[in-house]
Amino acid sequence: MEVHAPIDATEPPEVFARNIAVGSRIWAGGIAFFFVSFLFAFFYLRALDSNGKWNQHDLNPGQGWGVPILVAVVASVLATAWAVRSIVRGEGSSWRLGAGAALTLGLAAIVIQAVAYTQISFGPADGGYAAVFFGWTGLFATFTLGMMYWLETQLAQTIREGDATLPLVRPSAEALLLTWATLGVVEVVAYVLLYLVR
Repeated sequence: MEVHAPIDATEPPEVFARNIAVGSRIWAGGIAFFFVSFLFAFFYLRALDSNGKWNQHDLNPGQGWGVPILVAVVASVLATAWAVRSIVRGEGSSWRLGAGAALTLGLAAIVIQAVAYTQISFGPADGGYAAVFFGWTGLFATFTLGMMYWLETQLAQTIREGDATLPLVRPSAEALLLTWATLGVVEVVAYVLLYLVR
């Protein structure tokens, strides 16, 4: 299928596709390295355990919050993957359905995290574990909000302008899937460490 760029496009579609593919790989690597700092902090502070203050009060955020956030994020990543497969096949309605589901699930994860903060009985100053927990989950929610904004712009463009825009949105959707999947892996690791290992 031949792709035609909009009149105001600053570069040919094939150049845009290459640029965003490379950029998304760099961005996914940056995300991974960013969250490795929390992984390091978790293991370093836990091993050091200065004066027994890593998790001195056996703080527990509760599985009732961790599991729904994990499920929402993983389901959103899977819905995004399904949506991207649909856009590759040129199925606009399936793309919109999958992207809408992914957007809803991603936003649900953010809302659940925000509500969890109001119900958790500790704060970021309550030891090493608490500081890592709030830093990791808070910044993860911020990154997730950015991903959902990116997804929403793609979804809105295809709703507003129709299936003719699918080939133009496809490179951006594929890039989003890579970075969102990277964040999905980060969430799985966060759940295991912050909710199970502690």
